[in-house]
Amino acid sequence: MSVTPNDVSDNTLKATPTYRRQRRNVVAAYLSALFVMTFLFAWLLNAQYRQEIKAAESRIAARANVVTEWAIGVFAQSGQALFGLTEILALQGMPTSDNTQVLRRSLENLTAYVSMIDEVAVFDAEGGLIASSRADRPAGMTIGESRFFKVFQHSQRQEQITPLYWSQSDQRFYLYHGRRVNTFTGDFAGVTVSSILPELFADSLEQMSVYDGESIALVDSGLKFIARYPLPGEQFTVGKQIESTETVQRLTSGEATFALTAVSPIDGRERLFRIQRVGEYPMLAVVGIDLHELLAAWRQRALILTLVMGVIALIGAWGVRHYLNRLALAHQLRQRIEEREQARAEAQIAAAAFQTHLGILITDARGSILKVNETFTRITGYSETEIIGKNPRMFSAGLQNATFYRRLWKSVSRTGNWEGEIWSQRKNGELFPEWLTISAVHSAEGALTHYVATMSDISERKAAEQEIHQLAFYDPLTGLANRRLFMDRMDAALKELHRHQRFGVLLFIDIDNFKQINDTLGHYTGDQLLQSVARRMGQMLRDTDTLARLGGDEFAVLIEGIDSNYAQTTRLAERIAHKLLAALNEPITLAKESVIVTGSIGIAMMASNEYSVDDYLQQVDMALFEAKSSGRHSLCFFNPSMQAALLAHVKLESDLRQAQTNKQWQLYYQPQVDRHGTITGVEALLRWQHPERGIVSPGEFIPLLESMELINEVGEWVLENACLQLAHWAQHPRLSQLTISVNISPLQFRDEDFLLRVERAFARAQAPLCQLKLEVTESLFVEARDDARDKMLALKAHGIRFSLDDFGTGYSSLAYLAQLPLDQLKIDQSFVQQVLESQANAAIVESTIVLAESLNLEVIAEGVETEAQQAWLLAHDCHAYQGYLFGRPAPAEEIERLIAGH
Repeated sequence: MSVTPNDVSDNTLKATPTYRRQRRNVVAAYLSALFVMTFLFAWLLNAQYRQEIKAAESRIAARANVVTEWAIGVFAQSGQALFGLTEILALQGMPTSDNTQVLRRSLENLTAYVSMIDEVAVFDAEGGLIASSRADRPAGMTIGESRFFKVFQHSQRQEQITPLYWSQSDQRFYLYHGRRVNTFTGDFAGVTVSSILPELFADSLEQMSVYDGESIALVDSGLKFIARYPLPGEQFTVGKQIESTETVQRLTSGEATFALTAVSPIDGRERLFRIQRVGEYPMLAVVGIDLHELLAAWRQRALILTLVMGVIALIGAWGVRHYLNRLALAHQLRQRIEEREQARAEAQIAAAAFQTHLGILITDARGSILKVNETFTRITGYSETEIIGKNPRMFSAGLQNATFYRRLWKSVSRTGNWEGEIWSQRKNGELFPEWLTISAVHSAEGALTHYVATMSDISERKAAEQEIHQLAFYDPLTGLANRRLFMDRMDAALKELHRHQRFGVLLFIDIDNFKQINDTLGHYTGDQLLQSVARRMGQMLRDTDTLARLGGDEFAVLIEGIDSNYAQTTRLAERIAHKLLAALNEPITLAKESVIVTGSIGIAMMASNEYSVDDYLQQVDMALFEAKSSGRHSLCFFNPSMQAALLAHVKLESDLRQAQTNKQWQLYYQPQVDRHGTITGVEALLRWQHPERGIVSPGEFIPLLESMELINEVGEWVLENACLQLAHWAQHPRLSQLTISVNISPLQFRDEDFLLRVERAFARAQAPLCQLKLEVTESLFVEARDDARDKMLALKAHGIRFSLDDFGTGYSSLAYLAQLPLDQLKIDQSFVQQVLESQANAAIVESTIVLAESLNLEVIAEGVETEAQQAWLLAHDCHAYQGYLFGRPAPAEEIERLIAGH
């Protein structure tokens, strides 16, 4: 505590301001207030203007994304239709002249099913028309000389879409969508082409709701007009060229999305435009908003604020005049008020002496101590005789600087008192916080006579507050910020981002395999590890950065106000993340053992206040998951594709649950042949006929079936339908000797009801089980090998054979090969396709063949695509094959026709 006045004059209150000086001060105050008000109103209008523009930019950006995704969906439907058509043509071959009518009916059905396609046509390898969904197409029609056709003819490009193209024969514009058709051996066989009407986009845009002054348009990559809503004037029709030099320059520079303000060439209104490429297609989505209509409300507010400011200025001027008229009367009353206040001050002093729960100190005008009470001596430890005549500076703890004391005495001089929290020192040197009040005492003439200070010890209250704060906002193990404090600081960082547009960085750190440390060394050692990790990471960060422990072995870092340059902020975030990974990777001594840990880091850039705290937490969590999935001890930045992939994943899971209910599963069969090319069997392959996406890749949905625990139900369906097909073929002499191989997931095999499910399917199908082969993978035998062996023996009792699929790619072990009841080894295609180029792969395949012979196992090679590969395998005593060289997966009817044709 220090109550020494700094340069306080004895005649501070003696001088009485004159009327003229008061008048000058009042006028100056009025003008200053008027200036401040004008400035604030101008700042407010400017801020509202920027807010209107920013909100409009966000709105049209969102609308542009919607239009872009919709347009991509349109092309995707066309692409899916062409993909299905080309797959059929690749499988069946191009039709001859005597069966084009069948193809033409198929094309007519396709255009009827896909409403967005006006026409579908098939052209041969020379560009000649084979068939079209329109009956009026001349038989000799050719596109062989078109640039569109030559791209397919002279390159390996599989698909292309044109900008607007004028059809001389139809006298109208189209967007043409083409897809390459290959022969069975991969050679160029022709092109399938769909014609898309621009009016489709115009009709769809009309279904969208738009705000006043908003427009949505589509143009092709050459800035030719496709569609717009609201409809443009008559001078703008489909194919009309739009002149915009700036747009051309921005597109040429490679920008995919940008905004600009320009006069619309369509309606002549000044608009704020958002221009965005529609994926990889030759189309741009253009969303604009009329600036005049957008700012109408802002102009109205500006007018109202101007009128309000004028009214306030007039009222203020009247008030100033009224105040000046009352100054004379106030001057006369002031003396009486001062006398009354003096009397009241003297009565504070008298009453304070009786407040024994407060320490009281009285000094003279120069700051020398005159009197203290008993409470004061008890708090400070000094007796009254030890401090009388001394200066209160002796109690100062030195924690407050000179600036603090100047402000304190300035307040006392101006208002007559000050109160607040301050640190003081007891006689024994102990520092303690106190609540101090200082009051100045004046005589009847206005002269300063004394200072009176009252104090109370608030040590216990401060300690309690600190403990409550620590428990509420900090992790008790590491002393770092907890989740609650971290969320508060993230919220504050977003507000700072909104005000100053300075980016921030959010990092999630997860210690790799922390559970193993807890399980092997104990939880106490695990806690020590977390404390060491917290200290190390804290040393890598600034004091202004927030390091938090969110729970378990999860840590988070918030770095605020870095820079307004996104690329520079990204580089800085990456450097910080690498520093944290390096710090984690240094050995830590725990329980007399040296432990090395690694971590995975997810990073999200806080570059926009359009997202909430929860949004950013979700983003960084997805980035951390990606980092851990990529092998751990790595870092990963969040990008929107992760979120899109997550949404697509969720949608696919939802659709997958309906697939069996809606009978969307199909079985395809791929031939297996002997050394003479004779089909001896097939492998059953599951296909998903999605109602919107068409055929979905098994690699995309099989892992989902396993993770969603649907693999047992779907696997039972596959096995039963394969057995039903086997029973059907058993009734036909040419098909009765065919075997069918069915893949069994390790999750299916480990299910406790697996044998019951299998036997139930056998009972319903009544198939010749000696022709059934179950394919299993090496991962099945990593855990519970004896259980797997027992189930295999139980099934072999029914006559079923077993093939080990993907041999050599997993946990290959000669020990289990000798113990398990296998009948066949299947060489993985990754080895087969490299036997001619890689000596290592060739050696692996050759060794596998020799191993199979030594164990009396059959051997079959999958993924055989060339005659050279088959010849090599045959030369090394492999006499069974499967691959595109002998046939692609196809429905059972196609396999039957293929066998009948041999």
